[in-house]
Amino acid sequence: MGLFDQYQGQQQAATVPPQARQASASDPFSRIGDSEGRQGGVYPMPGVYPLLYIDILKMIRSRKNEDVFVAEFDILESEVGERPAGTRMSWPVNFRHDASPGNVKSFLAAVMNVPQEQVDGRGAQYACGDKNPCHGRLVRLEATMTTTKAGNPFTLCTWRGIPDDVQAKADELREHVGFPPF
Repeated sequence: MGLFDQYQGQQQAATVPPQARQASASDPFSRIGDSEGRQGGVYPMPGVYPLLYIDILKMIRSRKNEDVFVAEFDILESEVGERPAGTRMSWPVNFRHDASPGNVKSFLAAVMNVPQEQVDGRGAQYACGDKNPCHGRLVRLEATMTTTKAGNPFTLCTWRGIPDDVQAKADELREHVGFPPF
C-alpha cells in the first residue's frame, strides 16, 4: 500500500496497472508511483578518506538498463574539504566497462580483509543481498584523478582494509550505543 493510498479512498488508483497510469501534461504526479527516488549523487573526489562506514551495497539497473554496483557510505574521516566527515557518499561502478568486475572485487576484498582470490561472483552477490552483510564495515579510500584512454577525467579509487581488531571495536561501540549486532 502506497503512502497516500489510505487518504480519501485512493486505494483504487494503486491497483491500476502502470501502463494505464500514463502521465499527462496536466498531471505530473501520475509519474511518481512508478519512479524511484534520487539516491547518491555525491561521489568520491580525489584525496584520502581514512574511514568510511558502509551503509549498503547493491546492484541496480540504471535508467539506461545497465548493471551498476553501488556502495553507499557515511564518511567518518576525510582529508577532502568538499567531503567532510558526516557526508553521505556513493561509489557507483557501471558494469559496461571491462575493468568494473575487478574494481568491485578489489573493493570487496578490502572490505572483508581477505585476498582478492577469495572473492567470487557468489560472494559478491551475497554482499549485495537483502541481508546487507557488509553494513557497518569500515574501509579506507585513496582516490586519485587520472585520465582514461579516451582522454576523459576519471577518479581512480584504491581501497584499503581496516584491521579486524578495529572492525571488532567498531562493532562493540555500535552495540554499546544500542545498534543491533550484525
